[in-house]
Amino acid sequence: MVDLKLHEPATEPVEVDAETTAAIDRGIQAAEEGRTVPIDDARKMIPKWISKFESRPRR
Repeated sequence: MVDLKLHEPATEPVEVDAETTAAIDRGIQAAEEGRTVPIDDARKMIPKWISKFESRPRR
């Protein structure tokens, strides 16, 4: 397992919209249920995620 904790405390509060909070909650739930992928597989998925994000219309 990879330790993703930040070693430096956040200096400013971060505001997150409801959609992002819901996505984070879904991700945490999936991890708790064991629905994860190995880090090497996730790295292979990143280019697909980036291209999908870049092709979305701007808000």
